[in-house]
Amino acid sequence: MPRAVNLVIVCEDILQETFVRAFLRRRGFNRHQLRFPLRPSGGDAKQHVCHCLCKELRVLRKSHRVAAGVIYVVDADNKTVEERRQFVETALRNNGVEPPSENEPVFGIIPKWEIENWLEFLRVGQADEDRNTYNKYRGHESDIYRLVEGLADQCVNRTLSNPPPSLESACTVYSNFFEWKNRVLN
Repeated sequence: MPRAVNLVIVCEDILQETFVRAFLRRRGFNRHQLRFPLRPSGGDAKQHVCHCLCKELRVLRKSHRVAAGVIYVVDADNKTVEERRQFVETALRNNGVEPPSENEPVFGIIPKWEIENWLEFLRVGQADEDRNTYNKYRGHESDIYRLVEGLADQCVNRTLSNPPPSLESACTVYSNFFEWKNRVLN
């Protein structure tokens, strides 16, 4: 029987969770392989992601399970993708956790301004990553499944045409993730 890859996905909000869930389900993951830690109803969402990432990295490093990984999603907001990644790494260090190394199965997905910009791009073919005024999908998160399923195919097949830079970067992260997944399953 083939080994299953189990993932913990840490997100800021329900829209990010829906986005990642739709993408991974399209790529063959089932709901039993995915765990999304509960988000607090209030407070700083970025701090929540950093706190959960600290906890999950500690668990991952103590575990000897080869087929376990962590994906975290955090909006860059008005920062660059690299600045937000540095923010996460600093938060980890401040909590006594070394940031993930390149050989660890930890994958950061960082939309520039917010994930709604990617959804706008998927909906109409263009989006300005310096704006945060696109449709928020609150209460209509399931409406994004069709968009994200199309992205999953295009991203993995590298057929995405002229995406925003942070989405192109995320597709590279997803490619690295699927390369890791294929290695651990073979």
